[in-house]
Amino acid sequence: MINSTDINVKIAQPHDAEEVIQLLSQLKSESDSFTIDPKLGELPVEAQAREIMLINQTRSFLMVIARYKDKLVGIATVQELEESGFGEIGVAVLKDYWHQSVGTHLINFVINWGIHDSNLERLLLLVKKTNSNAVGLYKKCGFNNSKKRIINAKGMVQSTIEMQYRLKK
Repeated sequence: MINSTDINVKIAQPHDAEEVIQLLSQLKSESDSFTIDPKLGELPVEAQAREIMLINQTRSFLMVIARYKDKLVGIATVQELEESGFGEIGVAVLKDYWHQSVGTHLINFVINWGIHDSNLERLLLLVKKTNSNAVGLYKKCGFNNSKKRIINAKGMVQSTIEMQYRLKK
C-alpha cells in the first residue's frame, strides 16, 4: 500500500514525453478498460513532446500525469468534443497502483483544472457498466450518470455509462 501523500500529480510537460510513451505502452498491455487518442503513445519522442506542448497551449485539452516516487503510474487526459464545451476524460492507472488513490488524485486535479483554468462547461467520461470501482470513484468525485450507452470498442460490444460533471453554471 502506498502513502497517498507520496503521489504527485501535475500537468505533463514536453520533457515527460518519453516516460508518457512508456507508460501508455504498459497501460495498453495491462487493461482494455480505457481509450485514448490513438496518436498518444504511438508518436516518436520528439513528436510526443510537441503534442504535449500544443495541448498545454489550450484551455480545452489537458494531459496530467501521476508520479509515485520516481515512477509514472497514471495519466488523465481531457479532449474537448468538437468545440462543444464538453471535455471527454480518459483516465488510466498502472495495475499495481489500482485502489491506492491514484485515480482519485488524477480526477480531482482534472476537476480543479476544469473549474479554474478551462473554458469547458462539463466534463464527461464513459465507463464500463461492470467496472463498479471506477463508477464509485467517479460518483465520489461528483460525477452523475447521464445515460447508458452500448459501444463497439476494439471489436467488442460493451455496455457503458456516460457520466458528467458540471463545471460552470
